[in-house]
Formats: sequence, C-alpha cells, structure tokens
Amino acid sequence: MELYTEAVELNPVELLYYTNIAACHIETKNYPAALEMCDKAIAIAREQGNYDYSKMAKVMARKASALEKSGQIDEALKTYAAALLENNDSTIKDAMKRLEKVKKEQEAKAYLNPDIAEIHKTKGIEHFKSGDFPAAIKEFDEGLRRDPTNVAIYSNRSLAFIKLLAPIDALKDANKCIELDPKFVKGWARKGTCHQLMKEYHKAIDAFDQGLKLDPASKECNEGKMKTMQLINSSSSGNDEERMRHAMADPEIQ
Repeated sequence: MELYTEAVELNPVELLYYTNIAACHIETKNYPAALEMCDKAIAIAREQGNYDYSKMAKVMARKASALEKSGQIDEALKTYAAALLENNDSTIKDAMKRLEKVKKEQEAKAYLNPDIAEIHKTKGIEHFKSGDFPAAIKEFDEGLRRDPTNVAIYSNRSLAFIKLLAPIDALKDANKCIELDPKFVKGWARKGTCHQLMKEYHKAIDAFDQGLKLDPASKECNEGKMKTMQLINSSSSGNDEERMRHAMADPEIQ
C-alpha cells in the first residue's frame, strides 16, 4: 500500500494505482477505505473527460467488489452494470453473473419457512378435495418454495398432476419424493401410477413392488399393481399401438 501510494504521488491521474490501493483495503477488510479510493479514481477520470474506458471499468468493478464484500449486494450489481457500460469486459460479466446467482440463493434462503409451507400444504389439500387441482398445485408450488425438502408436498403435488393427467410432471415429483426419502411408500405409489398412465407397465410394476417391500399392506401399491396387471392382460389380447410405441422407446425393452 505504501508503494502504490507513492506511485499515486508520482502520477496522480493513473486510475489503476487507485484500484490497487483499493484492493489492499479489501484484503484488510477496510471496505469504506476501498470505496473511498475507488470514488476518488472515478472523480479524477470524470475531471479528465477523455479517460480510458477499460481502466474506468476496472475501477468500477473494484468498487463493486468492495460493495459486495460489505454486504451491499444490490449496489454492487448496479456498479457492475455501470462498469459494463464503460467496457463490455467478460471478466466483469462473469463477476456480475456470479453475484446475481448469490443474490438469488440468498433470497431463496431468506424465503424459507417450514411453518408457512405447512399452511400452503393445508390450503392445497382443501383445493384438492374440492376438485380444484390447478389451485391445489399453486398452493403446493408456494409450499415447496417455502420448504423444498417437504416430501409430503411433493407427493401431494404429484397426485394433483396425476388427476390432471400430467404424468410427466407427476413423475418428477414422485422421483423427488424418493430422492429425499427412499422409504417413503407414497412416493413409490405415485411413481407406479405415473408409469401406469404412460403405459410403461413394466416400470409401474417395479415401482409398486418397491413400495410393497417397504409396506406389504400398502393399499395404493397393492391396488396399483393389481390394476396394472389387469391392463397388461387386457392389452395383451389386442394390438395396443400406443403402449408398443412407449415400450420400444425404452432402452430396457429394446
């Protein structure tokens, strides 16, 4: 810092010396001093008028870094955006994208609230019972934003998608249930039902069997497996072209 300060004394209009001093302040966690140094460099450049745009962008990027580290995320993003107007530098672009991701993660984390998630789950179940499945899904969506680890809400949303005959969306939620809790029987039941709707009967049987291993008395898995067997028997006597297309698209069948 002493040497950079001496350099400034020898050439007070070189912007990069100020950014180097600011970097030293950032390393010592003296963020107000870093910001002051960057602002000083920006003021000098404005006074000059005909300044180097790439150097001005570096000064602003350094300021944005100090703002970020001092917890001023929104101001840091604004400053990165201003830096890009000076010079469309890929390094600054990457820093801004990274910070945008950090902000999004922080906002999602701050939004988490398992208690509120349960409230949305209850509202979703009420809509489900009344047959308003799209409204139920909206409540389950909000519940999962509040608590993305709630297995029961994934299971409920999966069933709502099944009722709307959207097995692909339902299967994603069923798989998420199983990922979060491999012993969650309803997850396997939902998975089996999804494959059944998609006429992937071999996969449906496998899913129901997995659920029955965990709970041999599971009504959903027992009834689901029985219905799947009936569908297999009824389709085997005829030429179910749709089922054949599904089957031949599956690597296991191939």
